[in-house]
Amino acid sequence: MSPRRKMPTKAELIRLQKLYKTDEKIGERLGGVPGYLVAYWRRKKNVPKHSLPKFSEKEIRDLWERFGDDDKCGLELGISKAAFYNWRRRYGIREKPAFLKLEQLELNFPGIKLHPATNSLYGKKTLSGKIIARAAQLEKIEVGETVEVEPDLVVSHGNAGRVIEVFRKHGAELVWNPNKIAIALANCFSEEAGDNLPETHQKIRDFAKRQGIRAFYDVAEGACHQVALEKGQVLPGQLILGTDRYTATFGCISAAAARIDVEQAASIWATGKVNVPVQPTIRIDINGRRARGVYSRDVAHSVIRQLAAVDVNDKALEFYGSVVSRMTISERFTLTNLTIDTGASSAICGFDSTTRRYLTGRTGVQYTPLVADKNAEYEQIYQINIDHLTPQLARPSSSIDIKPVAESEGLPVGLVILGTGSNGRFDDLRIAAEVLKGRQINRECRLLIYPASRSVYLEALKKGLVRVLVEAGAVIMYPGFWDCPGTGERIVARGERVLATSNNRLVNRLNVEDADVYLCSPATAAASALNGSITDPARYVK
Repeated sequence: MSPRRKMPTKAELIRLQKLYKTDEKIGERLGGVPGYLVAYWRRKKNVPKHSLPKFSEKEIRDLWERFGDDDKCGLELGISKAAFYNWRRRYGIREKPAFLKLEQLELNFPGIKLHPATNSLYGKKTLSGKIIARAAQLEKIEVGETVEVEPDLVVSHGNAGRVIEVFRKHGAELVWNPNKIAIALANCFSEEAGDNLPETHQKIRDFAKRQGIRAFYDVAEGACHQVALEKGQVLPGQLILGTDRYTATFGCISAAAARIDVEQAASIWATGKVNVPVQPTIRIDINGRRARGVYSRDVAHSVIRQLAAVDVNDKALEFYGSVVSRMTISERFTLTNLTIDTGASSAICGFDSTTRRYLTGRTGVQYTPLVADKNAEYEQIYQINIDHLTPQLARPSSSIDIKPVAESEGLPVGLVILGTGSNGRFDDLRIAAEVLKGRQINRECRLLIYPASRSVYLEALKKGLVRVLVEAGAVIMYPGFWDCPGTGERIVARGERVLATSNNRLVNRLNVEDADVYLCSPATAAASALNGSITDPARYVK
């Protein structure tokens, strides 16, 4: 048979492709036409090349029979609920499973610990373990061992002055890599600095300039964690170490981050290497729907309360679930920042399209995100459901003494501190502005607002949020944190009741006798400022 040279119609090409798949086999069916010519015809007729589906019908069907829920099935595959539903429709899987399976029964109970006896899952790696293994350039690592790593970024703040002193004791003249060091001065608390804070800051400025450290952020820029994220310095799959307790906040961008001490930081500056322990990992799946007035802050408080009876000290937390997948990076920032108060060494959210969109335009650096293996080995797995969660309040007695706002409603409040690194991003200020717009805060209450960074402050100015907040009676403070010891500033009176959207460390820095400091969401803080007393924000938000 002589080769056919006449171009087939589009419908004919599509029909042949369904039957024979590849260009070569289609060419053979047409009488020996070369594969490249069939490819040319496809391009002319706008017929895409055949490719195998990403997920087979068997895989989709097995998951559907196992869970019977699009959301949970999607989480297993790393896709959204809607995406899994579309795969089911593609394969004509429409009926609910005929039998309930164990996974379906387990996942319906909030706070339950899953798979207590299945700890050996074929040796698959968790996300935290994968990142540490890559930083250590090892194929395999075991929980409990200590490995030598080269971090992707080392972050210091006010205690950078102490790091500099120890660094010089090592006899080193130049840091190992100035592009992998970040210093921010807005986190200005430093016990070593004391009354010499301005001199300490000047020493840090001079050091950064001599060493060529470009990621140096002076006091005007804001909180170090916020600024590093805004500048695109922290990327998914990286290992970040810092001298701040809340360095683990960078887990919101799917990076593994943990705290180191001053000695370790100085050693890294000098050599680029440090030994870190491989910690066990706990997986936390958060599912359900948030009620009106419930924000990521309330979700984080719920996690802290439910983990109070669990030994998470010096362990890594990995967050998954439909609630986390719907959170913005700002909301995940709050989640990872606050849950460090459980005693965990790190907290990390999985990489997804939300992470990718956040980084678009922020960095030109190529990055390779990592994801946990489907059968990753976790020490424990916990399921938390927030369907019935209400706005939460962390009470002064303990970081884990968390109760619904409604139980404390009506208690007078003299000062409300909104913002700081934990909840001072643009969407936090927008929530507060929506509550306060057209209203006035109570005359017996003061509202201080600390944007997390200068960029947040500028965006709030451009979008008119600052005007709304100031007209309501709020005072806009400098970006970053409040109450830096040694500056002579004190904002809380003895015996005063305070509401703040910060974390526990900043509460401890207030160090005021008889002052009761409650921690809450921006919505609760704004609603309480309106009434001069602790108030459930549900009736003030849309």
